[in-house]
Amino acid sequence: MKKVWIILGAVVLAVIIAAGSFYGGMAYQRNQVSQIQASFFASRGGVPRQGGSQGFNPNNAQRRTFGGGVTGQVKSIEGGVLTISTPQNVTTVNLTGTTQVEKASQASASDIQTGDQVMVTGQRDTNGNITAATILILGNAPAVPTATP
Repeated sequence: MKKVWIILGAVVLAVIIAAGSFYGGMAYQRNQVSQIQASFFASRGGVPRQGGSQGFNPNNAQRRTFGGGVTGQVKSIEGGVLTISTPQNVTTVNLTGTTQVEKASQASASDIQTGDQVMVTGQRDTNGNITAATILILGNAPAVPTATP
């Protein structure tokens, strides 16, 4: 009879250890996934949606593209200032002497035309305007519906 209690105690102890190990492994994995996701979005200038679902937070639109950029259609060009229309809004982009403009090969600010689809990276100011670091000219066919200025 004493042997039965020892065996029963060992089985219960093994089940408790297995359950604890399983729970610990699941908690560790959730933590790893959160860290990897946060690192992924931080390296691309975005933030995860609330609740841990994947993707960019649509309420944080100014950080959606490359940490301070925008992709959209050029609506106007006045001197060193572009107006870019996106599906969400219209953004002002300021060009500087160090702004790199590229097509399939190196280009210049004079190559940007109204109607071009462009991808802009740079630094946003408190008003949401971007000082461009780089502009990639994607072409002149509208790729996405755009807002009007």
